[in-house]
Amino acid sequence: MKAFFIVLTALAGLAMSDCAAQLRVARDATVGFNGIMCSNDTVPCSSIPQGLQNTVMSFRGNRDYERILLGFDLPLNTVQKCVLHIPPPTEAATDTTGVTVSVTDNIWDEATVNGYTKRLDAERVAETNVTKENGAVVDITSACANANNHKLSVFVDTTSSMLTFNSLQSGSSDVFVLEYVF
Repeated sequence: MKAFFIVLTALAGLAMSDCAAQLRVARDATVGFNGIMCSNDTVPCSSIPQGLQNTVMSFRGNRDYERILLGFDLPLNTVQKCVLHIPPPTEAATDTTGVTVSVTDNIWDEATVNGYTKRLDAERVAETNVTKENGAVVDITSACANANNHKLSVFVDTTSSMLTFNSLQSGSSDVFVLEYVF
């Protein structure tokens, strides 16, 4: 009988504990917001979709502004903690680079999103430093808590030099991931 109560107590403890999930990015893209022309100066570069590439990039330059757009499918609308794991960059100009994370709307498609179809505005929810060796971890619980219809979209922006990461299409396991505790 004593063993039964021990098992029952252990099961009750499991039922009351938090559940966690590791969620890989479901959609990702580089979105350009710039005045640069491509294709022999006939097409604005910001009108070209870059959502199905093997990498995503964030960059701030004189006339060039590239943003990483990430989309996640969340299991529930309730969340206790939500942490974005930023992988180590595949390319970085410095050992440590500042980044910001801003929540944006979910109105975009990975294959067609570009600087003309995606709004530039977003609400900053976090900032951190990304290192070449380890990437970074940043708490974005407020963004996850306010997600609509189990979907979350965020921009990741560099505060200075260029950063490049593996995209979902690269096939690499080293991509953006959410640790989602509910």
